[in-house]
Amino acid sequence: MKGSQEKNKFEMITYRNIQDLKAVGIRLKSSKTQSPRDMDFCEGWFAATLTLPEIVVDDTLAFTYLNLIAYEMCPDFKNDYVICSYVAFMESLIDHPEDVKELRSKRILLNCLGSDEEVAKLFNIIGTDLTTNIDTYYDVRCKINKHYSNRYKTWIAKGFENHFSSPWTIIAFSAASIALVLTLIQTLFTIHPACK
Repeated sequence: MKGSQEKNKFEMITYRNIQDLKAVGIRLKSSKTQSPRDMDFCEGWFAATLTLPEIVVDDTLAFTYLNLIAYEMCPDFKNDYVICSYVAFMESLIDHPEDVKELRSKRILLNCLGSDEEVAKLFNIIGTDLTTNIDTYYDVRCKINKHYSNRYKTWIAKGFENHFSSPWTIIAFSAASIALVLTLIQTLFTIHPACK
C-alpha cells in the first residue's frame, strides 16, 4: 500500500497556464489574503474554482522574491521552500500577458509595474530553476490535473464557453426552450382536447 502511495507521489503532474485552465472550466477566485499558503481547488459538477492569494506586482517584487528565495536556499536551517514553490506555481500559470489580464480581472493580481507583458516576463525570469517542495500545493496540482484530464467535464466546459459565454446567448437559449415547450403543450392539447 505504501509503495503505491509513493508511486503516485512521483507521477507526472502537468498543469497549464491560466488560459488553458479557463478553457476547461477552471475559474479563478481571490482568497482575499496575501499568504502563499492560501491556495485551494474546489471542483463542482462541470466547472471548478482555483483560489489564489492576492499579489501586488510593483518595482520591489523581483527583489523581494529573489531575496526570499536566496534565504530559503540557505543550507543553515531546515525549511519547506514555500516561497520557491509559490513562485514556481505562479510561473507555471503565467505564460502570456492574457494570463496576467485574467488575474487582474479577478482581483488576484494588482499590476503596479506597467504592462501585462512585463509581469509575465518577470514571473518567467524569477521562476526559473527553483528548488521546490513536492508536497507544497501537491493536492492542488493533482486536483487540477484530474479535472483537466476528465474528458467529459472539459467537453461540457468548452461547450458552455463557446455557446453560452454571453448573457444574450443564455437568454436566447432560454426563450427558444420555453417556446419549444409551449409548442409541445399546444400540440398535445390539439391532439387530445380537454373533455368538456
